Order: sequence, then C-alpha cells, then structure tokens
Amino acid sequence: MAISQDLEQQVWKTLLSTKKTFEYNLLDCQERTWHSWENFTETLTTNFQNYRKVNPSTPVKIIFNYTCEGTMWLIDNDIFYKAIHNFAKKYNVQLSDITYKGSNEKLQDSYDNWHSLYSDDLDKINVESECFGLYLYRKNSGYYNKLIYTKEAPEQLRSKKYNCLNANIMPHRLKFMLAMHEQNLINTQESYTSFHAYPELLNPSPEDPILKHDKWSALLTPELKAQLPIQFDLSGDWEQIYDKIFESYPAVNGLDWNKVGDFRYLYEDCYFTITTESSESHDLCDYHSDDKINQYLRSFHKEMFITEKITRPILNLHPQIIYCATGTLEHLKSLGYKTFSNYWDEDYDNVNGDEKLYKIMDVIRELSNKPLEELHEMYWDMMPILKHNQAVLLDITT
Repeated sequence: MAISQDLEQQVWKTLLSTKKTFEYNLLDCQERTWHSWENFTETLTTNFQNYRKVNPSTPVKIIFNYTCEGTMWLIDNDIFYKAIHNFAKKYNVQLSDITYKGSNEKLQDSYDNWHSLYSDDLDKINVESECFGLYLYRKNSGYYNKLIYTKEAPEQLRSKKYNCLNANIMPHRLKFMLAMHEQNLINTQESYTSFHAYPELLNPSPEDPILKHDKWSALLTPELKAQLPIQFDLSGDWEQIYDKIFESYPAVNGLDWNKVGDFRYLYEDCYFTITTESSESHDLCDYHSDDKINQYLRSFHKEMFITEKITRPILNLHPQIIYCATGTLEHLKSLGYKTFSNYWDEDYDNVNGDEKLYKIMDVIRELSNKPLEELHEMYWDMMPILKHNQAVLLDITT
C-alpha cells in the first residue's frame, strides 16, 4: 500500500512538472496606452482558451511577459493584476501557476501591496523582475565586442559641464524640465540639454496631470513655448526622433541606437549626467488626470526601472544625478555599485515629490556654479568609482 501511494505521489509530481505552458508577450497587444490597456488575458490567449474547451481542468502554466518599461496599466480602471486574477477564475487556472515577468524592480512590492488591499484571493501569482538595463552591456551578451564606449577617459578639458537629455516628455520629465526652467538652470551654452516638445505640449489639455496644477502650467509661458523644442543630438518632429532612437543595429542583435549606439561624443565632452529615468512612480508625480485614480494607484503601486538611461552613463565612465523612484541609489548600491555622496548631496534619493525635485535642483545649481577646471579635477578624483561601476556593469570584477 505504501509503495502504491509513493508511486501515485511520484506520478502526480511528474504531471505537475510537465504542465503545458502558454507564454504571451504583451508587446503583441494592439492597445498599449497605460490608462487604457487592452485586456491581454483575453486578447492574447485565444490558443489557451481553445485548449481549455477540450481540457477544462488540466493543470497548465501561464506566463505573461513584458520587460519594457511600464507596469502601471489600467484595464477598466483597475490595475492589470485584477484582470489576471479574473482570468484565473474564469479559466480554472491556479494563481500559483501564473507568472508575470516585468522590468519593474519593485514589482513584487507593488503586487503584494495590491493583493493585501484589494484581493480576496488567498493565493498569489508569481512575479519576476528583469531590468534589461542591468544586463544590456554584460560581457557574456554575445555582442559585447561590437559595443563602442569609453574605455579610457580622455584627459583634455571638456567643453560642457553636464548633459540632460529628454526625448519622451513623460509627466515627470515635463515637471523636471519646468523646474529647471523655473530655477534658471537650462543653459545650453554650458550643457548638452534637450527638452523636446510636441503639439500636445505646446497646446496642452487642461486635464494634463502636470499642467492642470497652476504652479506648473504658469511656467509654460508663451516665451518658453517659443524656445521649444530645445534639441541637441536629435532634431525634427517626434516621428523623426523616434525613428532615430529606435534605429536598429543588426550587428548588435537588432538592438536600437538608444541602447548600443556610440555616445562618446556626449560623455567625453562633459563631466556629469542628469538622468531622468523612465518611470511611472508616484514618488515623482501623478500620472492620471483623475485624482481618484491617482489616489488608488498611490495606495499600492511601486515602480523602479533601471534602463539604459542609467547604465549607459555607467558604461561610459560618467557620474550621474538620477531623477527616479525613491530608493534608486540604495538599490544600485545593493547591486554592488558605488554612488557619489562624497561629491554632492544624495539625500534626494530618500524623499518624494517636490522635495526630491528641488533637492536635485540644488545639486545641479551647486555643480553648475563650479568652473570647468574644478569639475575636471573632481571628475578625475572620482575615477576609481567610475571604473568600479563600469566593471560591475560589464561583470568583469575580479
């Protein structure tokens, strides 16, 4: 009898380990605006739905995969976790047999917060974070030998103090650049700065999540609009800029210029980078015109991305000030990177909202007031940190 039970348990374990797997890439969704995302659990899963009709109770594994930026997606005004839970109930799938893979380093926290507040299910789906920026330049990538980057920094005095590039003007980047304007810190003579502007910015809706606030809309004056777009290495309208950003490099696994292009012209002619990382984090600002939805999302949503915007300066031996979700610098340090608190105040990483914004403005002002010669000396003093960070990124530490 004991042998029979053992055999039965072994057969069951084998069945569980060989569950049929259905995997879906959310890049295949047709409607991908974050505030109105299509219900991918229905639109992408036709083959599984057909399978379920014939096999109504067979255990399966479901994987939803989206490793680009973005996890704050609403489906019928609810975060997409709700749609996955509804999918599990409708098609008789155990939540523990469903995995969502995303690029948000805070995905587990976000899902757990939502689950505790808004779900009656005891079980949970599995979530996995995979930030592409952290492995993009690894030596084991298969295309490392084709990358062009700063291996040894040139020793000559540089012509600019910093770079701050903003192509896709997301709400937090708009807020950041309006604060830069307010503080008189946009100086194209001393920096490589871009502030691209598109028709919806120059003729904004009163419901814009940033410009609906009088403080910020008042800064977008006719005089500032007349100066926009401020362009540096990319020029033209959004379609032309988009085409350049995502120009494919077939020799480098088809990756785009924005990730694997040669940026030495930028990093070798200035001393630090102001990074406005991709984010939809309420640590920075609200993203929806409806304050009820902002309040709902703020109650649980956490988001932190580490993309090429952070790792490309590291690759090119560049220090940076990072406008991103609170705790980003601490997260980088937990991965083995070193930051620059010996050279400027990094307390901005510990606060949210306008306080974070203006602490960063203070740092930028302090550094901008230094002459090029002093920045040059500071840059070379921090070279051991820059070399260390590059080695961690390339995974060549000894």
